[in-house]
Amino acid sequence: MKLYKYIVFVILIATMFGCKEEDHPYVGYIVVQRAVIEASGGSTTLTADTDISDPIRVIGIDDEGSEWCSVSVNGKELTITASQANPSKDNFRTATVTLRCGYRVTEFTVLQKYEGQQYLEYDWTLWNATGSDVQASDGGGYPSLFNNDRTNFWHSQYSPALTEPLPHQIVIDMQKEQPVAMVQIGRRYYAENGNNYPSVKTMEVYAGTDNENYTKVGGFSFSLPWTAPDGTIVNGNSPLVPPYEEVILDEITTARYFKLVITETNNTNGTCQVSYFKAYEPL
Repeated sequence: MKLYKYIVFVILIATMFGCKEEDHPYVGYIVVQRAVIEASGGSTTLTADTDISDPIRVIGIDDEGSEWCSVSVNGKELTITASQANPSKDNFRTATVTLRCGYRVTEFTVLQKYEGQQYLEYDWTLWNATGSDVQASDGGGYPSLFNNDRTNFWHSQYSPALTEPLPHQIVIDMQKEQPVAMVQIGRRYYAENGNNYPSVKTMEVYAGTDNENYTKVGGFSFSLPWTAPDGTIVNGNSPLVPPYEEVILDEITTARYFKLVITETNNTNGTCQVSYFKAYEPL
């Protein structure tokens, strides 16, 4: 009897594990990249990457997107159409399209640009930074570089004072390699009087994939005194100073790391602030 029960037990175990592959058969893959459409509307065509021979079917477009976005399928080619212009002058809009191919269900995003849009900001949620020096008690330190609140900022060390204050270096880790066409460097903002701080005079921007080998890809210089567009001569902190600098890279660069090297400041003690760092992909 014991032998019989043992045999039955072995058969049950074999059946369970033997059926596991049947319970989860390979169903193939399908990948569709993001579709980008001009602000004025129109169509673009993408080719799905799939190993499934079954036809591709559109099974849904989110409620907001269904008002302006449509998708037609011809084999592996998908034609995405925006039936109307983007009504916003300064915000892109998106739609989420759901597809089925065989047993596989996937989604992709349709982005309709706003007029004149060339870049799209990367999500900085998981980014971090280190550097040559920081006054963490003033402004919030390195984490402040990934916050739109410009009253938070990285401040160079001043207590104790550095023997050689310049250059300052900040290294940004985006956690993965991404193609970047532009970066934006935010200036400190003082809410009580609306001043922006032009403390950084010269910054060089370097990019790399391994945090060891870097290539210079851009930079900027902002010297005081500076003449505002209205003709006002600015000699220090002022609401007239631009809130940020846009650095369009010499060429689209795939990088994980950015190194910001501040070689000059608009003061005599070499101290400065940076409120944020943003990176943008090309559209």
